[in-house]
Amino acid sequence: MSRAAASLAWRLLCLVAAMAVLPACSPAPRGAGTLLAIGGGLDDDNRPVYERFATLAARAGEPSIVIATAASGDQDDAAKGKLESFRTWCPGASVAVMRRETPTTESVAMINRATAMFFTGGDQKRITDRYRPGDRDGPELEAMRRLLARGGVIAGTSAGDAMMGEVMFHTGRSAQALGIPRATDTGSEDDDAMLGPRIGPGMGLVAWVVTDSHFFERHRVGRLVAALEVSGRRLGVGVGEDAAVEIDLASGEMTGVSVADSLLVDVGSMKRTNGTLDRLACRALVVRQGMRVPLPALLASTPRLPAEAPAVVREVPVAEPGQNRQLASWRLFMQGAESHEGAVALTLDGWSMRAWAAGQGWSWFDVVVTARPF
Repeated sequence: MSRAAASLAWRLLCLVAAMAVLPACSPAPRGAGTLLAIGGGLDDDNRPVYERFATLAARAGEPSIVIATAASGDQDDAAKGKLESFRTWCPGASVAVMRRETPTTESVAMINRATAMFFTGGDQKRITDRYRPGDRDGPELEAMRRLLARGGVIAGTSAGDAMMGEVMFHTGRSAQALGIPRATDTGSEDDDAMLGPRIGPGMGLVAWVVTDSHFFERHRVGRLVAALEVSGRRLGVGVGEDAAVEIDLASGEMTGVSVADSLLVDVGSMKRTNGTLDRLACRALVVRQGMRVPLPALLASTPRLPAEAPAVVREVPVAEPGQNRQLASWRLFMQGAESHEGAVALTLDGWSMRAWAAGQGWSWFDVVVTARPF
């Protein structure tokens, strides 16, 4: 067996193993509650996000907020920052702090009294290790589900966003997730050279989508596409920094809350090309403030296959004068949705994307691996 064939066989074995450990896609919780997924980097003056959280916290009764710091390394600092924010945006609300070390009986009592929870950022695996060990619901998670059932809200930023789905990212860069060897990947987010998406069971608060954070800023489109493929999920939402989306668990409707945007990714029509690591014919929708997307209806639909990708007519620069290079992925999809005469493209380290208009604000896009895979 050649080295290339052996490497491909190993990747297929890893793919099967990864799929085996992930939970099957179960019906989404049907309570009256709400999730507020925040992509990280939440500014203290983000009025739309904090005001929406305050409104949702008051829907289930006198506002009572639990700040959950399980993901954070410095829990005291994380708690202090959010206590100050909620004093400003949720005056009059009672606020308690639930740390990793808080005994289960005390944590459950806090959640039972709460109308809202807010998970701080850090490492999402700390959250699942504490509240869903061994992919089994712990008493605190059961209390969280009761909170949602009585109309409460669970919000989370960064790690608190990433943990919400049944499938959760542990770590990893897009190049690594797409199968590009470390030699061509100069990122520093994770030193582990293991290829493929680094995923596992999440908290299971929502089943319609896989959630990701710091999305445009860290060029995470590639890893979300790879994770959806491996896990057998169809939809993923990448939430940008200082951005938020709201998911109504009764209706399945997702709404853009913030001025900053997020991206809904649909791999229902994705195709693979034999002998390559390319992922073709995916769809994406930039989720802007006030936009509403019915997730169950989208999952029930069958996307039509696009025609062959048009020729690239314009390259989106990684950085334009006066613009942040971290938002190049956002510019690609914004321009792609309006590109009716050809595709726009973005070249990154070892991989690239091309996008073109699909109608109604959507864009088709391909993920193309430009580095040698073996």
